Amino acid sequence: MYDHFSTSLVRNQVQITMTRLALHPDRLFPADPAVRAIARELFAPIERLPIISPHGHVDPAWFAKNEPFEDAVSLLVQPDHYVLRMLYSQGIGLDAMGIDGRGQPGERDRRKIWRTFAAHYHLYRGTPSRIWLDNEFAEVFGLDQRLSDTPADLYFDHINAALQTPAFRPRALFERFGIEVIATTEGALDSLEHHQAIRASGWGGRIISTFRPDDVVDPEREDFAGNLDRLEAISGFSTGAFASYLDALRARRQAFRDLAAAHLLE
Repeated sequence: MYDHFSTSLVRNQVQITMTRLALHPDRLFPADPAVRAIARELFAPIERLPIISPHGHVDPAWFAKNEPFEDAVSLLVQPDHYVLRMLYSQGIGLDAMGIDGRGQPGERDRRKIWRTFAAHYHLYRGTPSRIWLDNEFAEVFGLDQRLSDTPADLYFDHINAALQTPAFRPRALFERFGIEVIATTEGALDSLEHHQAIRASGWGGRIISTFRPDDVVDPEREDFAGNLDRLEAISGFSTGAFASYLDALRARRQAFRDLAAAHLLE
């Protein structure tokens, strides 16, 4: 009995270790065969069309500087609040993900951070985050083994090596993915310097900014009062009265519009 149990345990472990990452071509289509057939028919003529992304959580500094991404952690874990929220909801502190907070430094060992993420990757089963990450791992990085604690180091080393090559620079990826335009999201106080640097570089990729003034319209933010002072200084309008406060917001919104208009005229 003991030998049978041991053999089964080893067999299961091997199966877990060798679980392949295979993306089904119909994974985002309806399960009903008839409806799925319609979805395939509708998708086929648009599958290879250029991508227009109206709301991208993308840092315009990536395209302004076009430098290599640091590593798998800084690209795929720390910036993604959906990834962090899932871990936090299951008792994994943000400090374990390298995020400083409440005066305490976060974990500094990047490999250890990645291993923690990989060990809890099963939590994302059935979520949009899992669909998106599996797609990145398989289609972008060419990995064919499902992420878990077992291949965590393989993933970390493979992704980090790829990120140091010219093919994985931000502008190269923009072109590889067939992107026509990405709209990034900036606050009212953003200087838009990175967008201006992209324009000045002469690169042909279209990166436009969208105005999201949460930093100066949400009074529950801890930095709200200070942000109003900064808005006043940047816009030239007083924020001490509601009418002039609205003028300040209009001025900042116009700055975003002027930048977009200048890009369209190039």
